This record gives sequence, C-alpha cells and structure tokens, in this order.
Amino acid sequence: MAQTSTYPIQCPECKSQQDEVLYDSIDVGKEPELRKQLIENKLNRVKCTSCHFEFYVDKNLLYNDSRGGWMIYLTPHAIEDSETAIAEFDKVLEDMSGLLPSGKSLPPIDLVLSRIELVERIFVREAGLDPRVIEYVKYLIYTQNLDKYMPENSALLVNGQECNEENLCFVVQDVETRKLESLLHYKRETYEDLVELLAQDGELSLVQQLFPGPYTSARSYLIQDEV
Repeated sequence: MAQTSTYPIQCPECKSQQDEVLYDSIDVGKEPELRKQLIENKLNRVKCTSCHFEFYVDKNLLYNDSRGGWMIYLTPHAIEDSETAIAEFDKVLEDMSGLLPSGKSLPPIDLVLSRIELVERIFVREAGLDPRVIEYVKYLIYTQNLDKYMPENSALLVNGQECNEENLCFVVQDVETRKLESLLHYKRETYEDLVELLAQDGELSLVQQLFPGPYTSARSYLIQDEV
C-alpha cells in the first residue's frame, strides 16, 4: 500500500508555509488510480491555503508495480549530481533489503532523477522494453545527430503513447523550456536486433560499459564525458 508523511511546505509564490501529507511510496498494483495521478502530474501536488497557487512538490518517491514485479526510485537531482543520487539510492536499497525476510530479494529497481524520467521509465517498463538498451538507442541517436540534438540542450524521451508494433517513438524536449519540439521514430525490429546482439556479449557488453551503475542515462553519460 501507499505510504505518506507530513511535510512543512513553503509556497514558491507567496512564501507562506503549511503542512501537507505527501506520498513517499505508491504501489500501483494495488492502487492503480495513483498511477493516473502521477502521469497527470496530480500526485504530490499542493494548493497554497494563502494565495491558492498550485504547485508540484519535487521529492523522493518509490514507485512500485507489484503486479509487474518492478520498482522505480525517484530522487530529484541534477544530472551533474548523479553520484550523490546513486549514494542515496544505495542506502535506500540497503534499508529495504534489511526489512526483507531471510531468503527474499528485492525486485528490479531503477533509479531516476526527475519526474519526467520517472514517467518515461514507467512507459518503458510497462512496454517490456529493456531500459539499458533504450538508453543505448538514445546514445546512438545523439552521437549520429550531434548537429541536431546536443545532450546539453535536448532530452530524448520515450513517448509510450505513440509506440507501436513497427516503431518506437521518441520525443525531443528542450531542456531549458521543457517544450516538446519533435518526434523521432526508431524501428522496433532494429531495437529487437540490438537486444539480441547485445545479449550475446553478456556482462561485458558495450551497454554495461556505458551504463555500469544504477543510473542509466545516455544524456548523462554524454554530458559527463565532455567535462
């Protein structure tokens, strides 16, 4: 079931403070309506009691799909601060593992650093796609189109609603304005060929070398590689 806590929240508009009950974790396998709230940006959304301004509270959140058998952990950080996020994630995994009965193990848990990455990863997991291979596809798109899509300025995101049996669909988002600029289609057959090819390389595959840690992001890899 979902877990909540009460937090002191300051309105970004009028700076007044109030206490709000916010979600720390949700299980959409048991409460599917919370998935809809998250996708529609209504989860952990607050209305100021003073000026009535509505805003989203950016905080840690564990997304659990108990029916699908996977989780996603959101800890809001800038890409440049991914090492801090990974350290926090490792501590969360340690604490969660300590609560399990003997012999039990955690399901797959992905790490994301923003709400939009969380929504994208939900679409990826629900579609049965491999997150690391998806990031490798993004890596290929970036490196083959650096004149169009610079990772510092553009984010590639899976558009789950537009994906079909023939094509995977990526939307290009301007990082600064957050506006969606264009759509890219990638043949699903090519993706499936990549899955098969990369699986033959085992643990030492190129994907594992590019994205060895819990935070799998082509954009983060390319940005940090330039530093």
